[in-house]
Amino acid sequence: MKPSDRVNHMRHHNQSETVFHTQSTRQGAVLVIVMVCLLLISLVMASLLKSTLMQRRQMLKEQLQVQADWLVESALERAARQRLSNPEYQGEVWQIDAEELGTRYAGSAEIELKSETDGAQRISIQARVKYPESQTFVITRTKKILL
Repeated sequence: MKPSDRVNHMRHHNQSETVFHTQSTRQGAVLVIVMVCLLLISLVMASLLKSTLMQRRQMLKEQLQVQADWLVESALERAARQRLSNPEYQGEVWQIDAEELGTRYAGSAEIELKSETDGAQRISIQARVKYPESQTFVITRTKKILL
């Protein structure tokens, strides 16, 4: 090999190393950018998932509250009907199963009747509803009316 060939060979070798090094650096930079983008997308998706789950829980809680409100009204109506048909009726614990409600959960209502001492011979009916019964999250509603 002539000396000039050696110089040309070394130049070509150095140029190919530089090209390889530049390509390797670019590929590494692209890989880092792609990884950062994937991380950002993952964070956004996790945030959206968390938000969706929180909205779902809130919606379920509101549904349970509405059901408890209806149950307390039903318990008061039940007590008034019972009292009209039986003057000795003083209340009960009304167990309402899930099938009767048409839901996944059962409920209960404590109904209590008391004579008011205001001289007008009125009766107070108080209903206290727990729905859903035997769950970790229970809605309690209490309502009182005078007859």
